[in-house]
Amino acid sequence: MNFVRYEDLVGKRALEHIVDARGVLLVSAGTILREHHVEKMKNFDIDLTDIRVEEVPPEALADEPVEEKQAGFAGEEEQAAAERRQLISQTLHMLSGIDRFIQKNGAVPVTELETQVVPVIRQLAGKGNIFRLFSDLKSMSDYRYKQSIGVLVLSAKLGRWLGLGEQELSLLTTAACLYDIGYVKLPSYLLNKPERFAPNEFEIMKQHTRLGYELLKDSGVEHRVALAALQHHEREDGSGYPDGLKGHEVDEFSKMIAIADVYTALTSARPYRPAFRFFEAVQEIHQGIMEGKFDARIGQIFLKGLMEAQIGSEVLLTDGTRGKILLINPNYPTRPMVMAGNHLIDLSKETNLQISEVIG
Repeated sequence: MNFVRYEDLVGKRALEHIVDARGVLLVSAGTILREHHVEKMKNFDIDLTDIRVEEVPPEALADEPVEEKQAGFAGEEEQAAAERRQLISQTLHMLSGIDRFIQKNGAVPVTELETQVVPVIRQLAGKGNIFRLFSDLKSMSDYRYKQSIGVLVLSAKLGRWLGLGEQELSLLTTAACLYDIGYVKLPSYLLNKPERFAPNEFEIMKQHTRLGYELLKDSGVEHRVALAALQHHEREDGSGYPDGLKGHEVDEFSKMIAIADVYTALTSARPYRPAFRFFEAVQEIHQGIMEGKFDARIGQIFLKGLMEAQIGSEVLLTDGTRGKILLINPNYPTRPMVMAGNHLIDLSKETNLQISEVIG
């Protein structure tokens, strides 16, 4: 469709992301365009010939009162939150069941994992806002399972962002289910220790990579799944463990799970340190990419996916102001534009302010 007026776009559905001249995302693909979307496109002088849209059935454009729209949206949010929490609980139950099975039988229930667990995790990973899901995970008391579920969701998201096919996505999800499974072979007193590990204890903990690899190899899983358990602490520059592998020596699944593992660990509180705030964690990973610790392509796509997922998210600023992220500045990705009421705050210019928390 070709249009000569911005107003003609109202009520149409965007078929592609709408971005400005710098590549900043203004409107996500799949959005039904409203007046405020059109006003934003006008302000950024978007070329109408670059916009691809489709007609929307009349029933999807029912002009209900604002109060009903808001009530309906709130009801949908409550339902989505309940479904998300139920899937988290189901995933936790399944992961703990896998641990119990391994401790009793000495092998991984591969068939049950692939047919019962992976579909639930794929469903959980598809449940919209990453940050609301991570907010739900904060209430979990068991650090290991909290970490596992976070890594599962982020790995599945990253696989999508990288354009993996369905078969590879399922295999990646299986690998993310089992990447830390070697922990079941370690002394329980270490797993439950709240303090930092002593040097000798850390050496014991590092053995979970080889223990997990051997367990998975003996259980007959796909080789790449076993490799993820062995290699998820390897780093692109050879600074990781257990073998100090570099670059192409590390399987891509292992690289993807590694970056999801680091992000989830950073954003989780430990007894000996508070959780990193979202933008602190992003900066830490960005620094790791610049230092050559993470694969540059995978790392940049991971950060891009996280940042794009932020648009529209409610945030709390360090001065207590609440607002919503409106635009991501490509030159200062950790300092976006935030709309607080009717006031636009450009954090790239307000250097005394930063985002304290992403609420969802």
